Amino acid sequence: MRLGYKHTKEQDIIANKYWNNTILPLLDNGSLSHAVNNTYKYPNRIGLYPGLNCQFFCTFCGRNYDAKYERSIADKSLDVFKKIIDQDPKSDSNWSDRFRISGGLEPLTNPHIGEIVHYGNSQGFKMQMYTNGYALTENFVNKQLGLLDLEVMRVSLYGYDADSYYAVTKNNKSYKMVINNLKNLCKRMSITDKPLRLGVNWIILPGHSNDLKKVFRMIKEINSVSNFKISFITLREDFSQSNNYISDVERSTLHNIFLEVEQECANDKDMKHLHIDYGYALHPVRHGLMQGPLKMANYEQMDGYGFPQVATSIDSLGNQYVYHESGFLDRPGSDRYIIGNIYKDSIEDIVKRHLSGPGIKSKPFDVGFLDAFDHTITLLVDEAKKAGNDWLEKLELKWKQH
Repeated sequence: MRLGYKHTKEQDIIANKYWNNTILPLLDNGSLSHAVNNTYKYPNRIGLYPGLNCQFFCTFCGRNYDAKYERSIADKSLDVFKKIIDQDPKSDSNWSDRFRISGGLEPLTNPHIGEIVHYGNSQGFKMQMYTNGYALTENFVNKQLGLLDLEVMRVSLYGYDADSYYAVTKNNKSYKMVINNLKNLCKRMSITDKPLRLGVNWIILPGHSNDLKKVFRMIKEINSVSNFKISFITLREDFSQSNNYISDVERSTLHNIFLEVEQECANDKDMKHLHIDYGYALHPVRHGLMQGPLKMANYEQMDGYGFPQVATSIDSLGNQYVYHESGFLDRPGSDRYIIGNIYKDSIEDIVKRHLSGPGIKSKPFDVGFLDAFDHTITLLVDEAKKAGNDWLEKLELKWKQH
């Protein structure tokens, strides 16, 4: 978003979603102001990356396919994540929503994952997890009952049938395992009183808009097995560094597909409660506005400090990373964005030392360490700094006019 960008009336509707869901919470809790001013604040959001390996070999993934943690790391990782939970100051208004379990590797590969979730929940945190769902078998859940203490579980979908799943994951069993696991989880949750919200994520690739209809049919099949349903789907545009974007012509097709699947869901007993989250890139398309993909930051807009006041992530070794996509084991260049280790220091000490230090000189390939959220905040912080001391007043005035 450009600070001086003028919106049409229709675009105001779209911009307000972006403002209310992303920027306003960060302004309200002060984390964005601290990021702009390079001053300390405890991280608003902390990603916990407990995965030891991954069963998939997705072509778009930034991980090092040959890298995996030794099994012996698992016990130590439990201490890492308990320490992170214990040291949380719980001083800000949204502290209970602090943690997201995801990572550079699959979180369900950690044999203590249920205990990590349960411990966070017992300390008052609303634990959320993003997973590929492959290991989520009945037997696994029985051994990891703490998983049922999750507030939200979101399963990333990589296909709509066996062939499409294999094309992405290079795992012959991936489709059958994930679909069966989701069906069995729904059956199990239908007879429990746990408040878990189950959702899925789907990335729309250029030239594959029509695949979305097949994805919704797959969700309907899963939802038909019990009274417990998949309650939301997050739709995202591919945000890799491929520079291969959905064309305006295809966006127009997508607009019609969105309306079609919404109507079908509204008229179906197994789908009518499904919430569709289009994100910031696809929300305009849903409303008939062909604005193109979200803007990406370039390496010169990375200020060397990132925004640990807004978000940071920590892996099973206790390494704390600046950007979400840098938290992959042995990913080339990612170790430059490790700012400390919680075995040696607290998160507070690590962030304070990083912010008072020389920063990290960015290189052109470093933009690969940013996910969509990181790009958005990087651009916002960069433009706010260029706006001068009255950046906050300018920003607030801009959005109050909408």
